[in-house]
Amino acid sequence: MIKLFRRIREQLLTEDKFSRYLLYATGEIILVVVGILIALQVNNLNDSRNVAANTKNNLITLRAELISNTEKLKFNIDVVNAQIRNSLNLIDSLNNNVDLDDKDRYLLDKIGELGPLRLKSLTTTSLGDFINSGSYTAFLTGEIKNHLLVYNSEIQNVHFTLDRFEEYWKEIELPYLTRHFSILDMYTQSFSNSRGKAGRLTENTILSSNKSYFTNDLEAFFNNREFASMYTARFAELRAVYFAMDSLNSSMDNLIKSIDTTL
Repeated sequence: MIKLFRRIREQLLTEDKFSRYLLYATGEIILVVVGILIALQVNNLNDSRNVAANTKNNLITLRAELISNTEKLKFNIDVVNAQIRNSLNLIDSLNNNVDLDDKDRYLLDKIGELGPLRLKSLTTTSLGDFINSGSYTAFLTGEIKNHLLVYNSEIQNVHFTLDRFEEYWKEIELPYLTRHFSILDMYTQSFSNSRGKAGRLTENTILSSNKSYFTNDLEAFFNNREFASMYTARFAELRAVYFAMDSLNSSMDNLIKSIDTTL
């Protein structure tokens, strides 16, 4: 084909038919441009198909990530609920002159049920891929895009409330307990009453679970306004965490349903 075009071009130049040569040259240029455009269109089509296939695969991965996070979040919500319940029970019992045989032992047990939050971390790798990649989002439905943004926003809100609770724990509650409460006795006695690895922690150390190292400042807990106010603040921070997690759970459920509809 190239040799044929070259032969025609040489013949036109030899016969001095310049106008016809210009017409031929223009047609040849148009053919080349059309060929390039077709090649680009085919290449773009292939790229689009590849991105669409990758988007589908990443939606499947994201769905699996969401299912895993749903189970982790359920565990975390249960932990927060238990902390809220234990916080309120402790405030109520310490401020209603509850008749206790051993107030010191009661404090060690009840405060030992609280402390910082021990939660499972959620995985957000697939979420990050969609949020940070414009090529993926171009192939998502408007509904999925909206649910993705809400899901990402709810995760950030959970992190915010958890950071606030950690700040409360480190700056308010822990210093108070350090001044008035024997954290050492709480640990040694809780280990002695547990089984497995935790129960063996004191076996090969100089710590003894058979004696009390320090007494607790009972006046700092029973009918104490400062302690009651502090644990009311704990309840408020935990409630914020709970509502944030509950909202996150709803956004995850909506996103899973939207993905299922698309797939």
